Amino acid sequence: MNRIGIMLDWGIMQKGIKGDKSYERLPYYVEIGKELGLEPVFFHPRHVLAGDERVQGYFWNGHRLVSRLVHIPKVIHNRVLTGDQKARAVISRLSRKKTVFNGLVVRDKRKVHQMLWKNEQIRPYLPNTVPYSGEQLRQFLDKYQVVYVKPSIGSVGIGVARIERHGSDYHFIASKKRKVMSRPELLAAVRRWVGNKRFLIQRGIPLARYGGKTFDIRVSVQKNRERDWTVSGMVAKVANSKNKLSNLSRGGRAVPFSEAVSTLFTPEQQAQTVQRINDAAVAIAKQYGRHFPSLADLGMDMGIDEKGNPYLIEVNVRDQRYSFFKAGEKAMFKQTYRHPMEYALTLIEEQKLRKKHAAQYLRLHG
Repeated sequence: MNRIGIMLDWGIMQKGIKGDKSYERLPYYVEIGKELGLEPVFFHPRHVLAGDERVQGYFWNGHRLVSRLVHIPKVIHNRVLTGDQKARAVISRLSRKKTVFNGLVVRDKRKVHQMLWKNEQIRPYLPNTVPYSGEQLRQFLDKYQVVYVKPSIGSVGIGVARIERHGSDYHFIASKKRKVMSRPELLAAVRRWVGNKRFLIQRGIPLARYGGKTFDIRVSVQKNRERDWTVSGMVAKVANSKNKLSNLSRGGRAVPFSEAVSTLFTPEQQAQTVQRINDAAVAIAKQYGRHFPSLADLGMDMGIDEKGNPYLIEVNVRDQRYSFFKAGEKAMFKQTYRHPMEYALTLIEEQKLRKKHAAQYLRLHG
């Protein structure tokens, strides 16, 4: 049986060693691996031994992870969400010696926006986004009803503020803050909020609503066995009424996408909307992948307006996938594990084929 490396966060590994549950469903890797003839070896970059050839790997025994010293698999799926410099250095070294997919990429949202903007085909999906400055914020407030101020690097809604214009008043809404301010008060508050960190200003998309609350869509876009980008699933995330954030860790709620749009569109319109989202997500993934060829597993936050037009909110290069579980979309949830495993099998088979061809060439010409 071929082995595949699954590189996980340190905290996830510790939970697995204790037999505790986390957002990573370790048994899924094992179950799907058996079907494909793959044995998953779980580890964190800290577990890699000097020389980068062996690793203190962990195997799922049905209840928890157990340790065994093994050679590092030739193909590795990087699922590390957070990592210090040492961990990143190990991933970088492994990427040169092994095939690491979803390796290290640029996470700066401004750079990602610029990279995507180069492709004219996907510009209609990209809301206006600029680096934060006082002048840019004033211009956005004049132009748009809703504006977001968000960190250039960040996730799960941390540091994101939503600004709504209501006449001459402005509503400043963050995870634990909600204030009504005048324009001068708002500009001063945002300056304090941003401090000396790098932030972006983004136009707020006029999002469709479910049950009176706005929702966005988590779209899992992954490479499949044929090495093609495909949508593994999509699920609606309904915003928390207090902070207007849809992140599940910030009080948002996941519901099936079909349920969220059932009152907005006819069945025919729903199918058209799904197709539009699919087309947009795959086009965005292809453009991102042109700059970072190791990418194979993305979680996109997208929004639709009341006409079903899709917009990109942001791209996550380490999709935690649990939105699908929370929405009760078990088949989609499992599919988000299956596609990366199938893609890994293709990479392993290609490596074997190259090795076979090289051996044949040596026999003939050596």
